[in-house]
Amino acid sequence: MATLTITTTSAQDARLVAAFGTYLGLEGNATAAQIKQNVINYIKQVVRDQEYKTEVDAISVPPIEPT
Repeated sequence: MATLTITTTSAQDARLVAAFGTYLGLEGNATAAQIKQNVINYIKQVVRDQEYKTEVDAISVPPIEPT
């Protein structure tokens, strides 16, 4: 997957820029670049979270049983 394309209509665009403007805490609408960067950041975080969980799950801590 070298390229990911998301196609929207004009009506959807109007909703997206308003919704992301609010989500990002902007005073108005978000730009396409701001929305794209937010989606990229989300993708990165999902990958980091999954990879971190995989690493944590793979850790084998030997039991300690003092007497």
